[in-house]
Amino acid sequence: MSTFDITKYLRPGDTVVVGQAAAEPPELVAKLIEAAVCIPDLTALCGYTVSDAWAGATESRPTVKSYVAHGGLRELSDKGLLQLVPWNYSRFEELLTSGHLRADVVLLQVGPPDDDGYYSLGATVDYAVVAAERARVVLVEVNPNMPRPNAARRLHSSLVTASISTSRALAGSPARAPSEVERDVAVKVAELVPSGATIQLGVGALAEAIGWELRGHRGLRVRSGLVGDWLVDLQEAGALDAEPGSCVVGMAVGTERLYRFLDESDIVYLAPITEQISPEAISRDGPLVAINAAIEVDLLGQVNSEAIGDRYVGGIGGQLDFFRACRASAGGMAIVALAATAPSGTGRIVGQLSGPVTTPKSDIDVVVTEWGAADIRACSLSERAEALARLADPRHRAELRASRPNWA
Repeated sequence: MSTFDITKYLRPGDTVVVGQAAAEPPELVAKLIEAAVCIPDLTALCGYTVSDAWAGATESRPTVKSYVAHGGLRELSDKGLLQLVPWNYSRFEELLTSGHLRADVVLLQVGPPDDDGYYSLGATVDYAVVAAERARVVLVEVNPNMPRPNAARRLHSSLVTASISTSRALAGSPARAPSEVERDVAVKVAELVPSGATIQLGVGALAEAIGWELRGHRGLRVRSGLVGDWLVDLQEAGALDAEPGSCVVGMAVGTERLYRFLDESDIVYLAPITEQISPEAISRDGPLVAINAAIEVDLLGQVNSEAIGDRYVGGIGGQLDFFRACRASAGGMAIVALAATAPSGTGRIVGQLSGPVTTPKSDIDVVVTEWGAADIRACSLSERAEALARLADPRHRAELRASRPNWA
């Protein structure tokens, strides 16, 4: 670790916005957590994290806020040390520009500046530049391993207060191998996606399995807040539309193979979520098929993607943003995909959610498990309940049907 002294740039009470995914600066994060021991009332606002440094945070040293409890933040959540913010992902910029959300200090990992003084934001283009434009201090960790894709935003050196250098490999989040059940779910999801569609997927084992099953499609476009290595699989299979900019994404999280692809391909365009879900752009594309995983779905079609009992393990993220964006697309479809049974043996099609409602019943079109797909768009509540009960493990169906309220 360098001798860089971050304490010179921090004041008591500061809100520090930290880059997410590949834009998360590992050394600066570690120094922030060390500094919080002696500088009171620091708040760190972070997002999708791939750093282990957050495990060193203690109660209010610093206060850690996030919209998601993935990666290194899950341990903090389990300890009760993570403050969750209940915002749809699309609201971040609005909250920053309106001043409701402060950004005193911004920490980012970036690529080296070009001849015009612009740093590449690499594999993450989000609200960070908006925060940097309003911050008192912007500190960057400059890494030559950051890809330099086509992007809607860059960070000019005139905004940067100080920098440090690193050459460490970019952290990623390689997905575990999908289970056989997840592969079965993926097959059923892929059957719902027409060639020529625009897809929103995400990251993780199920997303990778769905991407694998879409390799036989043609002319696919992408609008997605998160992408994984499945994007490269689709390109290598010839499944993606070859038009430059046909894949509009916010963050790429995966292996070196994915980051190298961002550097070399002109079909990928990094842009904030406001551009990803722009109604005008979506209306010009093929049907938007938004595919999101869930922890559980109840018999009304309500979705919980946040908590397992008293453990907060997920987040709101952009799920509802993309599901509602489907309404601007002719033939658009909001799909929830999940295994019918959790590894513990607990059913995931349930009579009543055990956690919060992430997406309401009115925004879901199709639910898919390994037992089938239920198109609930035109169903009454009672018809939904029956259709969704049929997606549960057969061992759970009788109990599910018995749990239905009279009005459903």
